[in-house]
Amino acid sequence: MHRSAKLRLTVAALAGVLSSPAFADYTVHCASSGYKYTTCRLSEPGYVTVERQRSSSACTKGRSWDYDRREIWVDDGCAADFRVQTQDNHKKDAAVAAGVVVGAALLGALLSNKDVVDDHKYRDESYYGSRHTSYVPSWLVGTFAGYNPQYGANVSMIVSADGQVTANAGGQVVKGYINDERLHVGNVVFAIDQTREGFITAQVGDRHNEVRYRRVQ
Repeated sequence: MHRSAKLRLTVAALAGVLSSPAFADYTVHCASSGYKYTTCRLSEPGYVTVERQRSSSACTKGRSWDYDRREIWVDDGCAADFRVQTQDNHKKDAAVAAGVVVGAALLGALLSNKDVVDDHKYRDESYYGSRHTSYVPSWLVGTFAGYNPQYGANVSMIVSADGQVTANAGGQVVKGYINDERLHVGNVVFAIDQTREGFITAQVGDRHNEVRYRRVQ
């Protein structure tokens, strides 16, 4: 199959995955009553922030609260209304899925590369502890460039310290977030491994394509 035709089919397939179903952003109230560890279930996974703190005790991400795809946890007296940003916020990005992923391929990677850091640990001196699932290490923060040789596609990616991710390929933009040592784009999840020049990622369940990302800023 011609490369451009294969690309269009892959993009269309992933756009369907990313755009269905769609959910609106929502708010979850979660409180550490009696300074006890408490969990609050998420009805739909997404990027979580404190919308309004309700306690006199501090709500510090990674220390007195954090989240993953299933739930928010709070501890040490933290109580807050948490905003959950879901994939509905990025429906237009899913419709132009060539942005981050050119199908599942643009972020796909083979993890057998020789330059993968063998002693990689997803943390640095600012890591708060094992419950810090939203943690983003310093080596992953910045602007990166990658190239997909199978589709002849260039991609740039910006990762912020708060875990938000924006990627651009051919003028198309897709947004995601880092959580639990993985990149989440809609309902597609990518594993992350550090390399000497940046990192590589692999779609969970589909590690057939190689894409390297190197730091440019």
